[in-house]
Amino acid sequence: MLGADAAELTGELAALAALADLGRSVPAGRTGALRRGIARRTRLAAALRRVFPVPTQLVRDLADTTVLCRCELVTVGEVRHAATALGAPEINRAKAFTRVGMGRCQGRFCGFAGAAVLAAALGCTMGEVSRLRGQAPVKPVPIVPAEVPA
Repeated sequence: MLGADAAELTGELAALAALADLGRSVPAGRTGALRRGIARRTRLAAALRRVFPVPTQLVRDLADTTVLCRCELVTVGEVRHAATALGAPEINRAKAFTRVGMGRCQGRFCGFAGAAVLAAALGCTMGEVSRLRGQAPVKPVPIVPAEVPA
């Protein structure tokens, strides 16, 4: 939950680790710079969570008839039912029971709210109910054949 910039940094860090594992040279100091960038974003994310906590009281007060997932027309009440009556301990189990996050947006609009409703229903933190797992293809990327040296 660190954002797109951190995802880019962690992706580059993973690529450099793969290159190093293959015995290829990696730019000196780049790994340290990437780790510092990730640490800076981690501290910022933690500070933002402290300053702007999820308003759990507002989530608890939502009517059961409130539509949570627009794509699949899943209501707040259905997610609460998945938590209390069906025993969904985390958001991906609630997804299996209710289809929250299974529509065209793949949870981009309802995933966070669904996790908040589930956490409030279970009386736990957002971290404990996790987040919706991404489904392939997350973003189609064209595959271009590498040039083969002659």
